[in-house]
Amino acid sequence: MIIKTIDITPDTSLMPKLGYAGYNPAQAIAELVDNSIDEMFDDRELQVAINIDGEAITVADNAKGMTEASVNNAMKLAYSEKQGKLGEFGLGLKTACLSLGEEFTIITKNYLTQKEYRVTFNESEWKCANAGWSLQLYESSAPTDDHYTVVRIKRLKKFNPNLHNYIKSDLEKRFSPFINDGRVKIVVNKKTCAPDPIEIIESSKKHFVISLSSGIKISGWYGLLKQGSNKGLYGFTTFRRGRMITAYDKIAIGEHPTISRIVGDIHLDHVPVTTAKREFEKSSKEYIEVEEALKEELREIVKQARQKASEEKITRDVIERLQTWEDKIAEAMNSEEFRTYTTKFKGLQIQRINRSDEVSETDVEKRESPENKAEPQKEPELNKDRTPKETHKKKRRVIRIKGKNVEFKHQFAHLGVEESWKRWNYYAGKVIEIFTNTDFPAFEATRDKVFYAVMSIAESISEVLVKEAEEDLSNINEVKELILRKSAELQQGI
Repeated sequence: MIIKTIDITPDTSLMPKLGYAGYNPAQAIAELVDNSIDEMFDDRELQVAINIDGEAITVADNAKGMTEASVNNAMKLAYSEKQGKLGEFGLGLKTACLSLGEEFTIITKNYLTQKEYRVTFNESEWKCANAGWSLQLYESSAPTDDHYTVVRIKRLKKFNPNLHNYIKSDLEKRFSPFINDGRVKIVVNKKTCAPDPIEIIESSKKHFVISLSSGIKISGWYGLLKQGSNKGLYGFTTFRRGRMITAYDKIAIGEHPTISRIVGDIHLDHVPVTTAKREFEKSSKEYIEVEEALKEELREIVKQARQKASEEKITRDVIERLQTWEDKIAEAMNSEEFRTYTTKFKGLQIQRINRSDEVSETDVEKRESPENKAEPQKEPELNKDRTPKETHKKKRRVIRIKGKNVEFKHQFAHLGVEESWKRWNYYAGKVIEIFTNTDFPAFEATRDKVFYAVMSIAESISEVLVKEAEEDLSNINEVKELILRKSAELQQGI
C-alpha cells in the first residue's frame, strides 16, 4: 500500500467569494462592532466611531488593539481562539469587509506595544498575484499609550445616501444592552446611537428568569405594546452574549394578528448560532428546550394580548349596531308569524308583549305569579366560575317563554381558543345569558363582528326554546332562521 498526502489548501479564489455570504450592510458592520466589543476594556467605555460616505466605510474603536500575532490570525480563514465571545468562528471580519467592498485595510495598535500594524486586502491585486495565501504586513512606531483598531473598506459594492441612517437604526437595536448600560458608545456619521424607548403598557411588563432542566438560566422581559403592529413589527429581540441575533422573533408565540402587541428581550447566551450569527440553530437541543420553557412562561401574556386584540375589534359602533339588532330580535319574538310557528312546541307558548324596548325589573316581577316564580338553576349550562363579567351596560330585552317574561343578555367574552364559538346559561323563567367567544378563531377572521354576534344570539335563543319545549333538536335551525329572517325584516322596515 502506498500512502500519499494531498494538498487541501483552498484555492485563492475562496477569499473574494466570502463577499457573497449574504450579509446586508448592517449585518456586516455589526460583525466589525462585535470584534471591537470582544476586545474592549472591562473598566472603561468602548467607543466605536463609524463613518459612511460614497468613498469608504470606516469603523474605528478605542479597544485593546491587536498585536502582530493577532493581525496574522485575524486574516486567517476560520482561525479563532475566542471562547464565550461574540466573534467565535474566525470568518466575520473578512466576510463582513468583502461584503461591503472590494478592498479593506486594517490599522491597529495594541495597548501593550509601541508598534502600529497595517494590512490591506485588494481583491483585484489578490486575483492577479501569485503569492499564494499571503499578504504584506506593514509595521511602524506609535506612541505607547495609544490603543485602537481602524477598519476602512473602499470600492464599495453597495451604497445609498441614506445608508448611514439605516445602519444607525440597526445598531441601536442590535447592541442596545451594551448601549443602555453605558458600556459601549457607538457613533454613526457623528450621530450617537440611542435606542428608542418602546411604548408598552407598563402594567403588562414582566422581567423573568427561567432555570432550565440543564441548570442554565435564560432571562429577559416581555410586555404589551400600547398599539399593536399590523406589519409584523412585534415579537422578541433575541440576544446572545449581549449582541442581537434576531429582531421581531416569534419564538414560542407564533405569528398571528391577535398577538401583535407582544414584545420583549430574551437573552440566550448558551444557544448555538449559525456561522453568520443571523439566527439560532433551531434544530439544536438547546433551542428546543428554550422554546418549550418560553411557551409556558408566555402563556398568560399571550392570553392578555388576545383579549386586547378582541377588545379593539368591539368598538362603540359595533356595540350600538348590535343593540339595534337585539331590539329587533326582541320585537320579532312578539310577531304573529313567530307566535304561530312556536305553538307547535309542547308546553311552549310565546306570547305578545309590549313593543317597548325597555322593560323594568319591577314590571317583569309583576307579570310573574308567585306560584310560577322559578329559582335560578343550581347547575347552569355554563360553569359559574367560567362566566365572564359583563363589560357593557345594556337595556333589558324580554321575550316570553312558557308564559313567563325572560330577559336575554349578550356579552362578548374571552372563553378560550379551544372552547366553543358561543355559550349560554338559562336560568329558568328568569334570564338567558349569551356569550360570544372572542377567542374563537372565526371571530378574528370575520369582518362583520355584529352579525357574528347576532348569529350567536339567535342560535342560543333557539336552543333554549327547543330544549324547553322538549322537541327534537332538529327544530333548532328552523327557529334560528325564523328569528334571523323576522328581525332582519324589522331592521329593513319591511
